Amino acid sequence: MNMRKLLLLAIILRLFVSGLLFHPDIKTIAFQTSFLRSGVTDIYTFLLESKASLPLKEEFVYFPLTYFTIGGYQALIAPILGNNFNNWLIDAGANSVVNNPHVIKYLLFLKMPLLFMDILIAFLLLNYFKKREDGEKAFTLWLFNPFTIILIYAFSNIDIYAVLLTVIAFLYIKREKLLTASVFLGLAIAFKLYPLLFVPFLFLKAKDIKEKVLSVVIPISIFLFTIIPFWSKSFVDSALLSGLSTRIFTPNFTIGSGESIIIPMFAITILFFSTWLDGKEIKLFNCFIVLLLIMFSFSHYHISWLLWISPFLTILIVKRPKLMWLVAIWALLAVLIPLFYSDRSMTISLFRIYSTWYDLLPTPFVVTQKFYDPLGVQSLIHSVLAGLSVVIGYKILKNEE
Repeated sequence: MNMRKLLLLAIILRLFVSGLLFHPDIKTIAFQTSFLRSGVTDIYTFLLESKASLPLKEEFVYFPLTYFTIGGYQALIAPILGNNFNNWLIDAGANSVVNNPHVIKYLLFLKMPLLFMDILIAFLLLNYFKKREDGEKAFTLWLFNPFTIILIYAFSNIDIYAVLLTVIAFLYIKREKLLTASVFLGLAIAFKLYPLLFVPFLFLKAKDIKEKVLSVVIPISIFLFTIIPFWSKSFVDSALLSGLSTRIFTPNFTIGSGESIIIPMFAITILFFSTWLDGKEIKLFNCFIVLLLIMFSFSHYHISWLLWISPFLTILIVKRPKLMWLVAIWALLAVLIPLFYSDRSMTISLFRIYSTWYDLLPTPFVVTQKFYDPLGVQSLIHSVLAGLSVVIGYKILKNEE
């Protein structure tokens, strides 16, 4: 099958999943970003002050660039979606998804930007490798592995904005254009905080003092430029210091007198200074992927975060095919862990678009409770995931290529 037919099939598959699976985050985010059409720019203060009168009470936990990007897109498609769309957004009733005849159209249009960026990532991976054959393998693997399809379209994963920009930054790193890469990395941080962890390694990769300073100053300046106009207590509490942003700092072990060692930062520090003192040419691909493996090993992560590492795992499988099965097992375990969370939207509620009867079905968490502690199952799987991360990380760092 030629590349055009593969692409067409991939798009059809994605549209199918987009229209038939519903995660409540997509409606919540669409409701919150809809206020941009009304002239609201500071969404954080607005939601706090208007909380009592709003049907949906959640805080906006994303950064301003996300608000303006999604809100701007929604303003463009508003005439297509019609007036009933606004009524759907403000309907906080439990049956608003099931009873609305237009819900599939809404889901398809709201997820269209995800499709555009997803396909763009596939083409970036296609052009990553010198050999066309390797590029086509990465292109096909990205388009047809079930993990990324579910992560993006079932869970309405808007982290893809940051993922796309991170991949672009990495491609510029590969071309030795570190300052251009730092610009895209800064834009990625403005959507999601996790690419900030890459900046110290970009500093190590830079050739001279000027480039080292700029490789740090540029991304941090871009990030600050996008958030400072909206700086307020409501912004800090809801977005900057939300649980989704700070969860990486929670795993720790106590050393006494109220002091703890934060495990992910401990491991990342080892990676940073061992890379610095190694004396060899710094391979940022290896650093980035090992850093993410560390984070997932020692964090109670949200399933959407797994998209952050997906492009790097795709590249890794093509570069190191012997690691394919290890990576596949890692990905399976990583997706399995959140399915045991006590959260219906991870599993059963995804199908609620069809019938409220799905509310009667037990989640994996509830089913497991009848036989064993589901938190114990999570811990067991996560321990295996962490051990497997160590093995994969060792294999990557041992064979510097």
